[in-house]
Amino acid sequence: MKKHSPFEMGLSSAEVIARRLPGLWWGMISPSAASHSELVKTVVEKQMAFVEGCFAVQTEMFKMMLAPLEGSHDRLMQAALAPSARRVKANLRRLRG
Repeated sequence: MKKHSPFEMGLSSAEVIARRLPGLWWGMISPSAASHSELVKTVVEKQMAFVEGCFAVQTEMFKMMLAPLEGSHDRLMQAALAPSARRVKANLRRLRG
């Protein structure tokens, strides 16, 4: 499992928010199909990341029952952050382009 730094995740999330806000603001002033699509994507991706994170934590908890508890807190945190981290990085690539 790839490690995701909470610090890096926080910085990346802040940049995604900063890049998205002008588009969302403009979409409220002059609504279009593209602005609606971006708004829907913004909401749905967070719901999906949350659900994937919950399943990943459950999977790690099951693995912990079968293995020693060494490093268990870090494994749980990484499992929970992984779906959000993937989306944040994908958003940065898309919004920077």
